[in-house]
Amino acid sequence: MRNKIILFITIILVILAVFSSFIAPFNPNLSDFSNTNLAPNSTHFFGSDFLGRDIFSRTLYGLKNSLIIGTIAGFIATIIAFLYASLSLIKPLQNSLQSGIDAFLSIPNILFILTFASITGGGIISIILVISLFSWMSSAKVFIGRINLLYQSPFIIQSMSFGASKFKVLFYEVLPNLKGLFLSLFAINSAHAISHEATLSFFGMAGDLNMISLGLMINESTNALFMGAWWVAFFPGFMLFLLIFCIVSITPDDKGIKI
Repeated sequence: MRNKIILFITIILVILAVFSSFIAPFNPNLSDFSNTNLAPNSTHFFGSDFLGRDIFSRTLYGLKNSLIIGTIAGFIATIIAFLYASLSLIKPLQNSLQSGIDAFLSIPNILFILTFASITGGGIISIILVISLFSWMSSAKVFIGRINLLYQSPFIIQSMSFGASKFKVLFYEVLPNLKGLFLSLFAINSAHAISHEATLSFFGMAGDLNMISLGLMINESTNALFMGAWWVAFFPGFMLFLLIFCIVSITPDDKGIKI
């Protein structure tokens, strides 16, 4: 029952994001200085911010951008992780590749993301690439562990005894047994990407200030909180929490994942 409710909420969030341009009652960037910092009401469901912009409309557009960034960056990070793990089948590279991952994981990846995001200047494409390029290491470690485990399986050993190469076995025998792990890591990487994008936007490092982001909205709400306008921070913050919670909660259960 719990999983069905979470799945239903997730579907609603996706629908709101996909059809945000049709559902949003106002232009999300339209300023109305006669209606600044309005509390939630029948016209502005989530209230308005310090520029009189409709928070409900902005939250929907922020949700859409978060899903776009999370989905694409999560997918790219998962593919990179699998390709990196596949290279570990080359025996001379095994120790070096493992050491490389351990070295990267010794430093929080958010530091790399913040640094390179500031260099690239932001923009949705740059943010997606920066997040995905520095978010695959933990997944690669999981893939390496699972692939090594599968290569010890009797059916894999039998295939190789008949002369099949490691890479042929990888694509025809191992890969079909990694579908559940792929989905799990994709969901986890997507949730991480959404969180990282929100962090970049909160610190004003997403570059394009015209790109509405839940993190940017939370950043803009800091002054409003001192004026008692709690709704300016609450709704985008709650939407961000709900989105990440739903993605993580519907992640397929796959044993051995520790990220």
